[in-house]
Amino acid sequence: MQNVNQRWVRKSPYSVRETADRLLAKLAEFPEVMIVADVDQQKVAALSSKRIDDAVCLMFQNTKLVGSLLSSNIEVGFELPIKAFIWKAKDGQVWIRCTDIDHMNDFYQLNGGQGAIDAIYCLLPGWLDHTVS
Repeated sequence: MQNVNQRWVRKSPYSVRETADRLLAKLAEFPEVMIVADVDQQKVAALSSKRIDDAVCLMFQNTKLVGSLLSSNIEVGFELPIKAFIWKAKDGQVWIRCTDIDHMNDFYQLNGGQGAIDAIYCLLPGWLDHTVS
């Protein structure tokens, strides 16, 4: 993984699907979080007769925070919803990586997105830690 902010990446001791399900279960504890997609990338690749290792992409957003982000800079919508990509590497290790919130804040000059960035900092790393614990 090149040039990746390690704050947003974790090794998982679980399978790809179990890691995804653990994150989904954590997100379900927060009624303001909307699950937008749960994509089995292995199945998608198979549609074009390609074989890949297990990989899942989850997309979600916090309905209480998205408006603050978008009103700070509408172009940040390109980064939303937040994505969590979970995959099995060639060596068998499962990883989870989510949208780099630091990059999002800096690149779109959100200046904290009216408190939304701090709220994400308080939530997302803990969700990732819980997912792999």
